[in-house]
Amino acid sequence: MARPPLPIGTAGRVKQVQEGPRKWRATCQFRDFDGEVRKVSRWAETKTTAENKLREAIRDRQVQGTDISPDTKIPQVYALWFAEFRALTDLGNRSGTSLDTYENRWNKLLLPRVKSFRISELTPGRIDHILQGFNASHSAATARTCRAILSGVCGIAVRHGALKSNPVREARPVEQATKHKRAARALTVDEALQIFELFDTDMIAVRQDLPDIARYLAGTGNRTGETLAIRWESIDFTAKVAHVEGNLVRTKSEGLKVNNGKTATAKRPIPLTDWLVDLLQDRRQRIAERDGIPAEEVTGWVFPNSQGGLREANNMRRDWRAFRDRHGLGDWFTPYTFRRTVATLLTDKLPTREASDLLGHSKISQTTDTYVGRKIVSRNVADVLAALGGSKNGSSTEP
Repeated sequence: MARPPLPIGTAGRVKQVQEGPRKWRATCQFRDFDGEVRKVSRWAETKTTAENKLREAIRDRQVQGTDISPDTKIPQVYALWFAEFRALTDLGNRSGTSLDTYENRWNKLLLPRVKSFRISELTPGRIDHILQGFNASHSAATARTCRAILSGVCGIAVRHGALKSNPVREARPVEQATKHKRAARALTVDEALQIFELFDTDMIAVRQDLPDIARYLAGTGNRTGETLAIRWESIDFTAKVAHVEGNLVRTKSEGLKVNNGKTATAKRPIPLTDWLVDLLQDRRQRIAERDGIPAEEVTGWVFPNSQGGLREANNMRRDWRAFRDRHGLGDWFTPYTFRRTVATLLTDKLPTREASDLLGHSKISQTTDTYVGRKIVSRNVADVLAALGGSKNGSSTEP
């Protein structure tokens, strides 16, 4: 009966031969990961040292024909992972903005920290130290992005046999530091109306089209990119519905474009309130009169740039910050403030599921945990607990 072959990735019996007064050779057969059996040898001055060096060589045995070994420098492994991620982006399975974000975080933060390390030296302790440092010096979001990159890099190494397991899993979770926590800030109805008045009386803001954009944000709860990507063809004035078809993004590879949205639920109908329908109809009528065409034939972007094309989100945010500074509003006031306001007002009166559907969130918890302004005081709680106060003369009320 034939002797069974060595299992892949295992070695046979070690043989030692003295080849000189202070020269020992340790040798064994090793079945490599391509299935071939190869002889592996190491030399040293003593028998024990030679055997130990041989066992280290077996432990770190490289996959024959692959690009990664335990001694491969981390930037080389990252290059392979990033190429895979880019290929998935080209197929439409990953976001171009994520690709840009990963590349930015790698070049600015991770590369200076790990460029001299071999992949086998990326231990859980070292990873933990790097990530917790980013959490303290930058933010939890930045640290989590770096964690995702390192996890992907180590995953490549595991698949190539250079690592036995992914060390990122053993590092501590990245928890948001207290100093970075900031409660969601939402507006009351009166505060929103006052800000609308500021927009209307600011001639710079009027020229920059901010009054209508602000009201659209407040009337829909849309993201900034969704607002700038809305087209007249997507608005049904009869049904009073605006259909969100995508989100405006800019990537290095494709430039400015409208993608399919941030989540699977991003494409959605937005019911429009009467005052917003009136605003949009008035806006469309002005464009029709300018171009000398019927209002029903107006097409294109609802909030274009000065040339009629897609408006850059960064330019709009720059104009927004300038408006905020002119009127002494805090840095909390961003386009997302109206999205939080919508979430707060809706969840105060309607089931959270309805607010989540309107905002295009994939999970209800995202609406309540991130967008609802906790500083808004609801009298509903006080009204419910009023019964505990009893009657005015001190006797309890009847149930």
